[in-house]
Amino acid sequence: MIAIHCSLMFVGTYYFAAIIQTLLHRIFGHHDRIRKVYETHAKGHHGKYPPHRLIADEWLDSEQHVMWYYAIPFVPVALLVAWLLGTWLFLSHVAAMAFAIWWHIYLHKQYHLRGSVWERFQWFRTKRELHFIHHREVHRNYAIVEYWIDVFLGTRKEPNQ
Repeated sequence: MIAIHCSLMFVGTYYFAAIIQTLLHRIFGHHDRIRKVYETHAKGHHGKYPPHRLIADEWLDSEQHVMWYYAIPFVPVALLVAWLLGTWLFLSHVAAMAFAIWWHIYLHKQYHLRGSVWERFQWFRTKRELHFIHHREVHRNYAIVEYWIDVFLGTRKEPNQ
């Protein structure tokens, strides 16, 4: 039974992290509410990958992430999980959080790389195009991986619309 609970915790945490990533991107990534986040993302990432140059032969080494600000909601939730639900569910929660953060960073890098190993998959090409729409229209498609979240936010824009 603990395996089922841990599996559910892992899946739930992954989607929780995806929702938080999308919301924080929308709230802070393109609005100067936390200057470091805004400057790193809006001026940094979008400056390095402008609409006319979205793909590069290699990831730009100067690229920075603002994943540290995810600690604002994630740490209290992790502490609450540890306190209320015990060791195994806490470990499942932490593993899912680590995976979600890694997957978002990894896939985001792949979107901007020419010749990514993932290009042969339609799901990747679709997600990449949704992300590129965000670079062209910064108030659309805030998600990095789970673009269905943008449907609920009213910010999703499909390719060729």
